[in-house]
Amino acid sequence: MRRLILILFFALTVSWSYGQGLSLDSCQSMARQNHPLLRQAGIIDQISELRQQNIEVLNLPQFDLTARASWQSDVTKLALKIPGFAGPEPLSKDQYKAYIDIRQKLFDGGVAKKREELEEADRLVSKQQNETELYKIKETVNTLYFNALIIQENLRIIDLKKETLDERIKIVGSAVNNGVSLPNELDQLRAEKLLTEQQETELKSTHQTTFALLEIVTGTNITEQTIFAKPTLSNIDLNNDLKRPEITLFTLQKSKLDKNEEVLANSRKPYVYAFGQAGYGRPGLNMLDNNFADWYMVGAGLSWNIWDWHKISRDRSTIKLQKDIVDINLDNFSRSVKMSLSQEDNNSQKLKNLINTDQQLVTIKEQISKRSAVALENGAITSADYIRDLNAALQAKANLETHKVQLIQASVNYHTIKGN
Repeated sequence: MRRLILILFFALTVSWSYGQGLSLDSCQSMARQNHPLLRQAGIIDQISELRQQNIEVLNLPQFDLTARASWQSDVTKLALKIPGFAGPEPLSKDQYKAYIDIRQKLFDGGVAKKREELEEADRLVSKQQNETELYKIKETVNTLYFNALIIQENLRIIDLKKETLDERIKIVGSAVNNGVSLPNELDQLRAEKLLTEQQETELKSTHQTTFALLEIVTGTNITEQTIFAKPTLSNIDLNNDLKRPEITLFTLQKSKLDKNEEVLANSRKPYVYAFGQAGYGRPGLNMLDNNFADWYMVGAGLSWNIWDWHKISRDRSTIKLQKDIVDINLDNFSRSVKMSLSQEDNNSQKLKNLINTDQQLVTIKEQISKRSAVALENGAITSADYIRDLNAALQAKANLETHKVQLIQASVNYHTIKGN
């Protein structure tokens, strides 16, 4: 009993490994997770956080250390001469000074806050640009996945052809042995089977190439036993709503330009600050004292750029032109997407018509192939005639299955282009 359980477990394991399936959604998800650009999103956040910290530092006191030694050609002197009074000691022409300058911002017109908002807007734009690049991998996955699916269907039809030829070879071989048919008829069938095996080899080679590319994109192991699930055909939604990440990117780019404009507006406001200096040198604050002395100074200041020669005005005009460029890019992108959607919609309509014709052709060609098989067994036609009819029937079936897959692909492409 225990041995039977182990055998069943092994059989189930082998069956699962050989029949492992992949869906388009799982490939899309794995391709996104495996894409190097996904790691870039975290780096963008880290860069933005560091920049935000640098902006916040501007609200803290700023310290500068200055040290200076100098020699000058003349010094301050008292021209007044009083009899009996020697006056102060003449100042030295070599002078020394070392001091710490402390400055604390009191009011900057909200520039720092707007810079923080601008940095956040820049982070969102960078992440959305990264997202648009990640979205492009969907088109690559769609192409590779449906190529693999079409090859999978063709291989299935080739297997069916090989089985059919094997049956005919047995029947004709028996007829040759009984002297009813000529050996050439059997050789024709055997040669056709060899040609079919060659076609199978070429298809499998193409399949392997597709597997290799999908493995690189998705980062998962794919074998010949992997079964690609056929997606469900969904109706095409013809409304004009686009959900592409590029649309969001254009919106964020305009928002960033708005923040940039707010920074410019606030930069024209007065800048108020408190300051302090503490130092040591010769002379100190008393310019008539020639000795080394320590000193300090505190106060407040105001800085206001009351005339900038229209620099801010030109910067605002530049931002407006940049917004116009964003609008133009948005219009151009929307136009390009609508053209692609129209092409996919027309392609879907064409494939639906072809499938309708294919189904009729498959019915007719299969009937012809069946009649040819009976005629071949009765010696009424040659193997070459039968092979021609068999190939026509299988080609019609291959066309039908290929067009069905292409119709699903057109639907998937349509929704991918639209951003759904």
